[in-house]
Amino acid sequence: MDLGPYDGVAPPPGVTAGSIQVGHRSFQGDVSLNDSSLGARVDRHNVNIRIGRSAEWAGTPVYGYASLPYSQFELGDELGGEPLPGVQLQAGEGLGDLALAGAIWPYVDRNAGRFVGLAGYAIVPTGDYAAEKTFGLNLNPGNNRFAGIVQAGLHQRINNRFDWSIAADAMFFEDNDRFIGARFAPGTLDPAAPARLEVKPYFSYQTALAWQANPAISVAASVYADRGGAFRVAGGDWSRATNRERYGLWARLRLSPRARVTVNYKSTINDRADLPLQDNLQIRLIRLF
Repeated sequence: MDLGPYDGVAPPPGVTAGSIQVGHRSFQGDVSLNDSSLGARVDRHNVNIRIGRSAEWAGTPVYGYASLPYSQFELGDELGGEPLPGVQLQAGEGLGDLALAGAIWPYVDRNAGRFVGLAGYAIVPTGDYAAEKTFGLNLNPGNNRFAGIVQAGLHQRINNRFDWSIAADAMFFEDNDRFIGARFAPGTLDPAAPARLEVKPYFSYQTALAWQANPAISVAASVYADRGGAFRVAGGDWSRATNRERYGLWARLRLSPRARVTVNYKSTINDRADLPLQDNLQIRLIRLF
């Protein structure tokens, strides 16, 4: 769960925040089907609506939000037509999985600008999902499984211009019993029957340095390391685990005391996956009430 450079700062109680985010993420590399390595490009466009509320619990700052995306996939390169004779992959479109989050800050020193936070996230399988859209790779807006994330982070103000943050999280997955993957029915090029997808825990580490140019404009740079998340289908061999380093560039513009826009771009420094992440651009409009 990627954090923004100032997400580790505990908000004051009684604030409601609503946001709409437009995003684009692209992957490009190779997908294996029937012992063939096919050049692939997958683009995912999404719009995400989020609503959150801050409060105090026994004098401790807390925050919770609910988030719901709408996603659309597009396929390119060899996956865009018939990657194999008579085989056509189906790109999905629709509502994604509902995300519920809660955070608490057990240590807060606003004078020193130091915050220690803990957060938990639940991903609920409410999104559009069809097993036939998992042939080769999952092209559904939803994932047909519950997932949970636990996260801890530290935010520290260095001076009146610079802030630094660090965080780590672990993600755990329920099994998905309606997944095909790169499996064919015996002796054919037809998709095999859906089976169970198992995924090992996924770990992420991140740090960011933010600079406030003036009260209205802040910029930041972040670095991420992603590990784990190996998977297997129908009790087969485990895939390679994720082993990826990324960077992010951020800008935040305050439009008014209760409105701001954030823009962030992320890409990879090193990604040893078969289908590496290429670009990730997000623009979010936030309104406080």
